[in-house]
Amino acid sequence: MRRRLFLVTLAVTSVLVAAFALPLAVLVREVARDRAITEAEHDLAAVALLAVDPDDTLLEAAIERTTAGREGRLSVVRPDGTLIGDPTPADPDAVALAGEGIAFSRATQQGVDVFLPVLVGRSEVVVLRVRVPEQQLTQGVAKAWALLGVVASVLLVLSVVATDQLARSVTRPAADLARTSQALAGGDATARAQPGGPPEIAAVAEALNLLADRIDELLAAERERVADLSHRLRTPLTALRLDAEGHGAAALIEDVDRLEAEVSELIRAARRPLHEAVAVRCDLAAVAADRAAFWGALADDDGRAWSCTVRPPGPHFVRLAAGDAAAAVDVLLGNVFAHTPDGTPYAVTVTAEGPRVLLAVGDGGPGIAEPATVLDRGASERGSTGLGLDIAAATARAAGGEVRVEQASLGGARLVLDLPLVEEPG
Repeated sequence: MRRRLFLVTLAVTSVLVAAFALPLAVLVREVARDRAITEAEHDLAAVALLAVDPDDTLLEAAIERTTAGREGRLSVVRPDGTLIGDPTPADPDAVALAGEGIAFSRATQQGVDVFLPVLVGRSEVVVLRVRVPEQQLTQGVAKAWALLGVVASVLLVLSVVATDQLARSVTRPAADLARTSQALAGGDATARAQPGGPPEIAAVAEALNLLADRIDELLAAERERVADLSHRLRTPLTALRLDAEGHGAAALIEDVDRLEAEVSELIRAARRPLHEAVAVRCDLAAVAADRAAFWGALADDDGRAWSCTVRPPGPHFVRLAAGDAAAAVDVLLGNVFAHTPDGTPYAVTVTAEGPRVLLAVGDGGPGIAEPATVLDRGASERGSTGLGLDIAAATARAAGGEVRVEQASLGGARLVLDLPLVEEPG
């Protein structure tokens, strides 16, 4: 691309320079020729007044006072044929023509001869002649042409340099864009283009960077979603293990069915688009009561006192799918069983306060030493994966809410899902 721009600019600039320089060069030569002839005519006019005087001495003095006379190029031919001044013989035909009273100039092998007739008396004519040599006709032309050549060369060089810089400003960002694209195609997820150059290429570079960021976001989201969905399988697996240890086959079959349902939900969620716009809602009070009852059976086996309170009575609808809300409640209750000793009491409360609803799980355990970092993804004080509370926080954010860590009235930790209420389905 740079080579093409270079050649096109060189060709166009050369044509433009030639279109202006050649006529200007011809004009310079004509101006020099006209100037030399004009000077010769001035010298003739200076002598013409004395040409009528028969005194040759005065006429010779007048000739010497002119530039052409001092250089021996001016002569006067009397009507009787007497030659005064330049001894170079003139063309008889030209002298005869000037003798008829005609002023003119004639080209010769040495340059140009200028003739001026001066009437003496009624019929006699004095002929004045000036020779203008060729070097005087072209005086200064070579210097002017050399200057024109220098100016033309400078214009060509400047145009080529400017074109090269322009080409670099276009090709360099384009080359960087191509390298970045190749790096991304080769698996380098950190490759990014430097926006620059023309606005169009800068816009493409920004779009490529946004695309690369979007790909990173999608890959990270897919990895996190697989981790989150896989973590949700722990709840039915835990229940399956406990039921297998302390209950009969009927409870075991029920837990296996629930595990199968969770696996099916995991598959559906994995196939679901990342930002699928689906209008969902559920009754958080009903979900909390159901999950509290489920975990309550395990709590009774462990000797844990528990309660579930809804104030005021529901329903309290939030913008979550029932499965996602149940997974969040399972995370909060699962933390109680995972991180507190057997026999530790806990309480589940659902409280509607104005336009929001709070789902809280408080326990009487040892509490959380670092509440500020416990919600960080992968952070855990007890050696777990640290994904549980992050799943609950992501679920709350998806519904426009948040998760907080507080001090429970029972003495331990109190985890709160603060969600906005939505209108009841029509």
